[in-house]
Amino acid sequence: MAKLIPDIDPRTIENSGERTFYEAASKLPEQYTLLYSFKYKDTEEAEDTQIKEADFIIVHPSLGYLVIEVKQGDIAYFEGSWQEFKKGGYHLLHKNPVDQAKNAMFAILERYKNAANKFFPLKMRYAVCFPECNKISGNLPEDLDEKSIFLYRDLEKLEDKIFDLFSAVEKKYEREAVDILLNKILAPSFKIFSRLEEKIEMHNQRAEKVLTEEQERILEETELDKRKIFFGGAGSGKTFLAMEKSKRLANQNKKVLLTCYNKNLANCMFAPLSPLIISKNFHEFLEEVLRENNIELNPPQTIDELRVYFDETLPTMAFDLFSTFNEEDKFDAILVDEGQDFKEDWLTCLESMLKEDGEFYIFADPNQSIFNKDIEKIQKIPVSKHRLTRNLRNTEEINKWMEKFVPSGHLRCQLQGGMPVNKFTWKTPQEEKKLIEQEIGRLVSQGVQLKRITILSPNKKEKSSLAGLEKLKEWPLVNVNVNHPNAIKFATIRSFKGLESDIVFLIGLRDDSLVCSDADIYVGGSRAKFLLYIFAEEGSKFI
Repeated sequence: MAKLIPDIDPRTIENSGERTFYEAASKLPEQYTLLYSFKYKDTEEAEDTQIKEADFIIVHPSLGYLVIEVKQGDIAYFEGSWQEFKKGGYHLLHKNPVDQAKNAMFAILERYKNAANKFFPLKMRYAVCFPECNKISGNLPEDLDEKSIFLYRDLEKLEDKIFDLFSAVEKKYEREAVDILLNKILAPSFKIFSRLEEKIEMHNQRAEKVLTEEQERILEETELDKRKIFFGGAGSGKTFLAMEKSKRLANQNKKVLLTCYNKNLANCMFAPLSPLIISKNFHEFLEEVLRENNIELNPPQTIDELRVYFDETLPTMAFDLFSTFNEEDKFDAILVDEGQDFKEDWLTCLESMLKEDGEFYIFADPNQSIFNKDIEKIQKIPVSKHRLTRNLRNTEEINKWMEKFVPSGHLRCQLQGGMPVNKFTWKTPQEEKKLIEQEIGRLVSQGVQLKRITILSPNKKEKSSLAGLEKLKEWPLVNVNVNHPNAIKFATIRSFKGLESDIVFLIGLRDDSLVCSDADIYVGGSRAKFLLYIFAEEGSKFI
């Protein structure tokens, strides 16, 4: 098969004659190169140069090159002009096909002479092809030989027709000459590229535009709903919707509470929002309010007692307190992000803080319910519900990778393309650490800023392959809540819920770990906006 430039599906060629010739010429032996739709400037010196086109060029390293102009339908030549038959009669062709082919042939020769500083050492020919015709009658003009006319029947034995046109007895190959012809004139190549750091920035700009447009649409559509649950998978923009809704409500002089379960989410995302919005982690907010009202708190020390304290004691005390508040002291609006982490009683506690006609919004992803088993009760709350169906964060490649960890409700990706998910296996923690350093080194060498990288582990750092490290090689490694201008961040998967990072290294994955459930892996992997790296124990199902 000939080398095709470009190599395309012939069905995409609209002109039926050109499509037929492309299909036939593509079956030439591999020594041939077929170029389709070659464009060139009419006169290189003129400023207002016209772009011209040769339908096909066939190149062979022991024959030379052949320029072919293809015309579909029935064609005639009379009274010194070329005519085409359509709508019951002959009509003047806009261009002379012989001149087109001949001019392109000489234009290519001129370019070769300039590039190689010598004449082309092989032959050159031009021809016209009428792939929907099979007969010739009458007398040909002086500038057209019958050998230069290709008809339908010639396409079945195209190489024989080409040899006949060249009067060919094959010469020795002129590979160097053909390489110059192809690589410098007929099919030059060049690259327009960006460094990886710049690609990440472009992705973020695109994602921000998509997110803003989708956010605007959803908020406008749901503006009249005063109580609503938004269900959406990771990357569907729940957190950004919650923040934007909070700002709009605050701008209406409403008293607003925006809360969540994850401390890191509250500190990293909510804190900078607006002084008009109370934005805090749920339990910290409860403790703060109770202490402001002179209620003594005695947090226990043991893990089991602490669980009861946060799950039951604090919400009950806050409920009792807010039940005594006057209506004007309560919130006009309460918004709960990562609502799948909230127990039913906690939502009841929040209801007690809300005015009778107040607005209450919950943003939740049932597939991320790794802390709470009350998600089914939340789904059954009798309020209006809105399903978010589009992934506005992850690339198409990451979105595709997440499918096997999401039992239902997988999102349609809005950010097409992306780089493949990188997967690595390790046998020992030392081997994993070496792999992590190696891949971060590759990223740094491509100009990526350290602050774009977050390492997520099912376990705390002291129980990971990075235990005791404050640096990976010379690169600072800090906890996610540490403010550092340019360092690699580390967090557990669960503490990073609701947050995102340009590049995520998901490390320490083992099949036998209780904190490596499908839901955990889904949460961790979906934090990556642009690049995702997986580091799993050899033989793991996660690779």
